[in-house]
Amino acid sequence: MVTTKNLTFTITHGRTGTTFLTEAFKVFEDTLSVHEPEPNYANHLPLVKQDPRHAIDFLKQKLSHIDGIREANYVETSNVFGKGFFIPLLRMGITPNLVLLNRNFRKTATSLFQRGSTPMRTKMGQHFSADPSVPDSLPIYSPDSLSDYQLCYWGVLDAFARQLQAADIYDGQDCSCYRWAASGDFHDFDFLKSVGATFGLSIGNEDAAKKQHDAIKAKHHNPNRSSSKASLPASLDEEEIAVLDRIAYYRPIVIEKALNSRFMDGSVKAAFGFSD
Repeated sequence: MVTTKNLTFTITHGRTGTTFLTEAFKVFEDTLSVHEPEPNYANHLPLVKQDPRHAIDFLKQKLSHIDGIREANYVETSNVFGKGFFIPLLRMGITPNLVLLNRNFRKTATSLFQRGSTPMRTKMGQHFSADPSVPDSLPIYSPDSLSDYQLCYWGVLDAFARQLQAADIYDGQDCSCYRWAASGDFHDFDFLKSVGATFGLSIGNEDAAKKQHDAIKAKHHNPNRSSSKASLPASLDEEEIAVLDRIAYYRPIVIEKALNSRFMDGSVKAAFGFSD
């Protein structure tokens, strides 16, 4: 299958600044930048977990819709894309630009926990997170015995593992159309421009684009709305260390890279002999 558009998607967990990112990409010319439009990945993720072939049918519908837009460049920042749709899209012969977006792992997991978006256990988690019982997910020992916070933390690490996989695939194809980023990086206009250049996106009037970017930065995008009445565990260090240990029996390289990243809390790094 082919598409007439220049596609950009994100692989991330969510609660990582995707709403801000959507607005930031609007500074580029001839670009439609959207967050979670219809047809919506989140509505179909539970079906894809049951049968990955469903992703192909959905993507055909999605691409047909995208090809109907006026703009030449399409950016979508849905965090669900990377949790079951990226690999099927590659199998369809389409290689999109990718933003591999992260935020501090603990802050992300805490935000998910407070929102009540627990992988495997809550309705929101079922629609927006991966599931440790599904074959393509990051394996972890005895997921049913994890606390809700630990499952949220696992979900963040699962997204990181998917980012590593995507980068390995693109590197193997000598494809440079991806960029690693933290949630705050796109507050830097020059960084945003460099990512756009990597993805074939251009800016017309730079002064106007800079003013637009400044206005976007000044707003608070998608503040967390807590819906969970549960309290966070007393020791997040202990909760996270246990999750990392359970995953390390299956994916030690993923855990090593997570511990070496700038997104891991220093106290947890120290428990495994890593330093900031």
